[in-house]
Formats: sequence, structure tokens, C-alpha cells
Amino acid sequence: MFKVKDPRGITVSLSRVCWNNHIIPEHPIMKHFHKEIKQTLEDPDCIFQSKISKTSHLYFRGHTHFKYGHFYLLVVVEIKVHHGYVKTSFPVYNLSKGGELLWKKD
Repeated sequence: MFKVKDPRGITVSLSRVCWNNHIIPEHPIMKHFHKEIKQTLEDPDCIFQSKISKTSHLYFRGHTHFKYGHFYLLVVVEIKVHHGYVKTSFPVYNLSKGGELLWKKD
């Protein structure tokens, strides 16, 4: 569906298979936030290493939506060498899912 570079220079892609077979069925609210996934990858507020998997990086970006209030969009990316693949994405209301901080916006 798209391929972008994150602030660290890592190319991250979201496949149509992931979007149609995982993100939308598991997190239907995300059908309204397709553009925001791309924005979160290109310009996150912070990136954490997952507490569960050392090869998964968690991208967070704050958003405010008239219906949902203030939330963070979380995009989970599997990192393979210098390329990342979106595994899932959904809204959260805090950064508690993050493990070690890898990058933070100045």
C-alpha cells in the first residue's frame, strides 16, 4: 500500500495483505486512520523497542479526533535489517506498551 522512511532512515512498508487481513478485521476503527498510520511512521513523537519482541519497534504519535478525544496512534513494525514491515496498528491512550526508548522527537 505504501513505503516510507522513518526519522532514523529505516524504510517501512505497509502491505495490502496486512491492512485487509489483520488491521481492519482486528481493529475496525482503523479504517478511519489510514493516512495517520503513514504520518505516524514518517513523523512519530517517539519510537520504543517492544517489551515482548526485540525486533518489534513501536511508533507513537499523538492525535486528537472530535469523536475519540486525544489518543496515540500505535504502529507496530517488525524490523528486518534496515527495512520494517507494519504488523498492526491501533489507538492507545498512553505509552505504557513501550519498552526501551529508541528515538524521541526534539
